[in-house]
Amino acid sequence: MENPEGIRVLHIASWYPSKVHDSLGNFIQRHIAAVSKRHKSEVWYASPVSNESPLLGTSEVKEEDGFLERIVYPKATKPGVRAVTRALLKLVPGEDVSMPDLVHLHVAFPAGRAARVLAESWDVPLVITEHWTAYHDSQHIPLWRRISMRRTAAHASVFCPVTDQLGLKMREFKMLNLSGDSRYTTVPNVVDTECFKPSTVAEEPHEGFRILHVSSLDESQKNITGDDHLSLSVSQPDRIHGGEMSIRMSNLAQSNGDISYRNKNIELKATGRQLVYGLSYRKDLDERFGFSLKHVFTTNLNHMNTSASVKSSYLGLKYKDLKLGYNIDSHNSLESAELSYKYSF
Repeated sequence: MENPEGIRVLHIASWYPSKVHDSLGNFIQRHIAAVSKRHKSEVWYASPVSNESPLLGTSEVKEEDGFLERIVYPKATKPGVRAVTRALLKLVPGEDVSMPDLVHLHVAFPAGRAARVLAESWDVPLVITEHWTAYHDSQHIPLWRRISMRRTAAHASVFCPVTDQLGLKMREFKMLNLSGDSRYTTVPNVVDTECFKPSTVAEEPHEGFRILHVSSLDESQKNITGDDHLSLSVSQPDRIHGGEMSIRMSNLAQSNGDISYRNKNIELKATGRQLVYGLSYRKDLDERFGFSLKHVFTTNLNHMNTSASVKSSYLGLKYKDLKLGYNIDSHNSLESAELSYKYSF
């Protein structure tokens, strides 16, 4: 791998700016631009499109800030990973990285299978940099996609999550290589506040107003509060503004057995506005233990101003994948408990 100009890196991206979505994965584009300052780099990306798209079957090759981009637009398939894999495996690297020293996969799905096949065919290491927040709520990832992602992980030499928390969730998801000696190295995608700080120099009025924007501030993804998770919510279910409906109802049967019917008109206009206020708190004591509290207060249930207010409270305890919950609901005057165990396949 010794090279006076650095090593040759072939980047395979699951997300990347293209003519379909010009901002998708733009942070990956900047990551590759930074790598290309030290190492020869080329990036491949496949963006499936429909039969009606004028982009279908086209491709583009361009120089971008010191590295080469190859983007193709294959016909979309179900599942989409097939189109991505086939299109990427048809590409041929340029002269600068004709025999890569390393395959760098950005986001494990859907380009992971192609990256794994290419790394195996060249017998070079596979490195995975991961940004995807789906690991935080991984039970929604379909089984076939889990299998595909873990197969890719099984051949990776190094995993580079962009946060420590994401790395923890990836391990829980079983993103491990075949040897079981998986190396995780966090490569932060945020500003290092030890090196960069807001300027203390007063700005001139003509320079305008400046703000510091920190991504989406989504607590479930960014872990802003550390091991404490506090959320407040206010919601209103859909309601009907107006209208009426008629239902046909039967009367009691007469002595001769005949049954007559009558129509009853029902006004659908809501008389109130249901609002649901929620407060929840979760504390992870360590990687194994945690507890959560939740309280919900509902007014004008079913959008009826004659409805009584409804309260419900929940207490949950967690030990590894075992969860115990206790719930009190004032609407039905019910108390309930639940026990669940989660196992990821």
